[in-house]
Amino acid sequence: MIKFENKENGRYYYLHVEIDIFCNTNLLVTRGGIRSNLRPRVIFSGEMGKIEEEIARISRIRLQRGYTLVDY
Repeated sequence: MIKFENKENGRYYYLHVEIDIFCNTNLLVTRGGIRSNLRPRVIFSGEMGKIEEEIARISRIRLQRGYTLVDY
């Protein structure tokens, strides 16, 4: 799981890769405020190489928007 947080506005953005029961590789995102409990949603499904590209793209955007990568 990759976790981004923005301390200034209390927002978070989680990325998680999983394989579903149909053997599809999915990229899930959960985003919201620190006090909210949101369910993850699939934003991308496909080959692992394409998912890695999508993770890199999303990571660049989150960092540009003031989020920091949280290590846990």
